[in-house]
Amino acid sequence: MQITSILVPTDFSEDSYYALNHAIEIAQRRQCPLTILHVNPDESMLHHYLSEQEYEKLKQGAIEDARIELEGLVERFPALREISYKYHIRRGIPYVEILDELEKNPVDLVVIGSHGRSNLALKYYYGTTVEKIVRRAKTSILVTRTPEKKGRG
Repeated sequence: MQITSILVPTDFSEDSYYALNHAIEIAQRRQCPLTILHVNPDESMLHHYLSEQEYEKLKQGAIEDARIELEGLVERFPALREISYKYHIRRGIPYVEILDELEKNPVDLVVIGSHGRSNLALKYYYGTTVEKIVRRAKTSILVTRTPEKKGRG
């Protein structure tokens, strides 16, 4: 499989960082660019409870927090300095925004972390973000799972 570009979505969890680490390794070996995508969840229902000014402040604060976190990834993952990478921040429903990103900016591989734990009832009715992307994406997907830690259950 030829890999010339990689997308890795992150929600700043340990599971997504595990996937990011794998994506960086692949990008290094393939000498290809990496795009890191964070989707701020849609909090539009809050506009019913907050003033427009408060809502905009909250929304902009969430975007700024995500930007700071994304810019700080190079400290946690020094190997990012050795590859070509960029990041994007989107806002909305995570799986919808990830699929839209893939439609607008196609890549050869998506590397995404799965936590491997779920509420069975919710999973049955809605599925996870990872499952929705795997079912709908038209590109290759590598799903990583963070190794279980002792005592974690």
